[in-house]
Amino acid sequence: MFAQINHMAMNSANWPMMAKFYEAMFGLKTSGKVSRPANGVSVGDGYVGLNINPQRDGYIGGLDHFGMKVDSVDVALERMQKKFPKANIVKRPSTRPFAQYSGHDPDGNVFDLAEKTSKLNEIYADQAEKAWTQDRYLNKFAIRTLNAEACAEFYAEVFELQPLNKNSVADGWHLSDGRVTLSILPWSIPMFEGMSIKRPGLDHIGFKVENLDAFKAHMTAVAGSNPYLAPMPLGGSKEADARRNFLVRSATGKMQIADPGAVWIDITDE
Repeated sequence: MFAQINHMAMNSANWPMMAKFYEAMFGLKTSGKVSRPANGVSVGDGYVGLNINPQRDGYIGGLDHFGMKVDSVDVALERMQKKFPKANIVKRPSTRPFAQYSGHDPDGNVFDLAEKTSKLNEIYADQAEKAWTQDRYLNKFAIRTLNAEACAEFYAEVFELQPLNKNSVADGWHLSDGRVTLSILPWSIPMFEGMSIKRPGLDHIGFKVENLDAFKAHMTAVAGSNPYLAPMPLGGSKEADARRNFLVRSATGKMQIADPGAVWIDITDE
């Protein structure tokens, strides 16, 4: 594949605990290649990293961006300039360990970018060198945006992500790098009847687990052992039920939860 989704990122006011949640609940492991104790935590599944950064002044907590590594940044930029003039890429400062470039799609959704041959993007190289795999891994990153179909076309044509068969239940366009799905979901005000408005932007992440019943038992055990690592409950009031049902309609998995920082997670064992 020309492109691989290699990391996802979120902001949190309690980033050390959030990292422990993903370690305990999904078995993600910390990266030993690059240590940034004052700047956040990186955990991963051996293929995709999850960067959990401190929430800083003026920034919003929750999902922030995702990153890809590609065969050629120049080719990606040429494709963008040719057909998608509203999208762009800029070079990042040399102090940024995760990406050489940052860009945005035609709706302004931000992504990091690096070439596969670059050492700069190898923050998870220690995991790759060990060639390890695990049964629970990140398998989806979902964006909710105003011009969903145009954005899906952008990721397909610029990064060669492959369209999947459209799910008969979930709306949107779903593209894959061969392992991780990028879901582009529609956004409009009428969708949010009965609940507060969720702004356009990053919507949820997804995990593949080995067995849903086994995962549920594990989740109960983790929460019982340490309540700070318990998922945030979904539903419980009229508006909370509306939010939960909204997520269920949008998701492609079998089970939905929220992490302790309120980030939505879609889980499947298929």
